[in-house]
Amino acid sequence: MIQPQRFPIFLDSRFRWRLTSRCQTLEGGFTLSEVIVAILITTTFVAVAMQGMVVAMLLKSKALQISEANRWVQADLEQIRAQITPTQLPLGANQVRCYPADAEAGFADLIRDNLAGGNVTGTADYSLAATIQTSQTGKTFQIARTVSIPSTPENAEFKILGIQYTITPISGGNLEQPILHFYTEVMPDAALQCQ
Repeated sequence: MIQPQRFPIFLDSRFRWRLTSRCQTLEGGFTLSEVIVAILITTTFVAVAMQGMVVAMLLKSKALQISEANRWVQADLEQIRAQITPTQLPLGANQVRCYPADAEAGFADLIRDNLAGGNVTGTADYSLAATIQTSQTGKTFQIARTVSIPSTPENAEFKILGIQYTITPISGGNLEQPILHFYTEVMPDAALQCQ
């Protein structure tokens, strides 16, 4: 015959009755399989977080390079701007360029010749001398500049010169993969004063 178990009754500190069993174990904890699963889950989360940090560092490095490349382009454009001011290219001496017969007689050709350091003919793309810059990260980059006289209706009087910048690393990283392409158009102040 099975004897019924007896459960002692205790009065809780909040005046509630509570039943306790005599078979309660005093030891508790995790099993080995639970510990292994916890280690695997933790390792997975740490690995994913580390991979995210590596990608973030690579993107930050790329952004720094592009930012520096933009500064180099801006500095070069400022030098070009200094060469096409009314002081450097006065309208009086260049009045004949206001309404040219062809591309080689307009203001765009004058700017291109000044940048090239000699007479360049035609409307085809012309590559200026490349420059070399070193970034804050120690990588070296080549800045290639190509000038052209765009054949657009807005440029019928050949006053606008197009400048294409391509910045490519020549040391470290992905060689020959340009990090920046930038195109802009410039026009001297004297061309705006044509009547």
